[in-house]
Amino acid sequence: MDFDDIRPYTDEELPSILKKIAGNKWVLEGVRVAYFAKLPKVFNKFLENIIYIFLRVKILGIKTTDQFREKISLNIIVKNLVKGTTAGITYTGLENLDLNKNYIFISNHRDIVLDPTFMISTLYEHGFNFPQIAFGDNLMFNDIIADIIRVNNGMIVKRDLPMREQIKESLKLSAYMCSVIDKGTSIWIAQREGRAKDGLDKTNPAVLKMIYLSKRKEMSYTEFLEKYPIVPVSISYEYDPLDRAKGWSIYRKRIHGSHIKRKYEDLIHMASGLKGYKGKVHLSFSEPLSGKFKNEAAAAGVLDEKIHRSYRLWKTNYISYDLLNKCRKYDDKYTKDDIGKFLNRYKRLSSDVQDIVLESYANPVVSYENYISGK
Repeated sequence: MDFDDIRPYTDEELPSILKKIAGNKWVLEGVRVAYFAKLPKVFNKFLENIIYIFLRVKILGIKTTDQFREKISLNIIVKNLVKGTTAGITYTGLENLDLNKNYIFISNHRDIVLDPTFMISTLYEHGFNFPQIAFGDNLMFNDIIADIIRVNNGMIVKRDLPMREQIKESLKLSAYMCSVIDKGTSIWIAQREGRAKDGLDKTNPAVLKMIYLSKRKEMSYTEFLEKYPIVPVSISYEYDPLDRAKGWSIYRKRIHGSHIKRKYEDLIHMASGLKGYKGKVHLSFSEPLSGKFKNEAAAAGVLDEKIHRSYRLWKTNYISYDLLNKCRKYDDKYTKDDIGKFLNRYKRLSSDVQDIVLESYANPVVSYENYISGK
């Protein structure tokens, strides 16, 4: 089966791709805005020329995609991202994983880029290889974005196709994902299409069904999980840099019945998520799914439980829960100053939109309580 249209780039394809990336105007402008936004516009052209020279020199000695991801993506971009926009990344559960095994990592989905980025960075720092990352083709806004995604081990998930073609592409993607695991590389995919804007992390069983699709005639689902272990990953942000934008989106849907995306809205959100402050970030790796499952829906339910039980709750979550419920149930988790600092982020929002944002922070507390109480 030919996977050329969905797989990441190979080492042989790398030289021509790097030349395109280093000279692309979007890339040059993006780096300038990220690092030199406060300088007068008169320096823009000069800075972009300097950035171009820097990028060409920096990538000159890079021969493999692994080197690119380590030297450029992780050691420069991600390190600066963590240092400049977070209060640190913590993790638990790596002892549940074997360095000699390959996994299908399935996480909750809060940010288009950050979720896999922080997970992969954490794994790589502890000796794991670079997982391939599943990206929807709706994020391929142009060739250069597609190139950057695919050079960073991104595989393409085709969406919004006619039913017959969608089944064909799902079977192909399933076969490709299994072949990746067989060849010694792990995979990351979100638990659902689209981010959980309301803070309710729910696995779509269709994701699990798609992964299993190409093997359904060869092995039972239990046998499949033994050969292709699925690891639930919970990622939580103290502050969601896109919480206000998500709040407005949900508000428009409630009032007008839909939210019509602006042109390049996802691209704007990707950039805003990267630049915005996230506070503390925590990753929790659960043990791989095991046991007998009646179907994918049953497996999705267990995956959800593992994600919710291991989700790291922050002051922002407890504050939102107590404010919305007009109670002091968790007031030992925060101070009055914490409340003021948090609410100051939303002083320009209407009360309706502010409540929606608070709901998105409070919902992980509700989900955790429900699982603990057995609801």
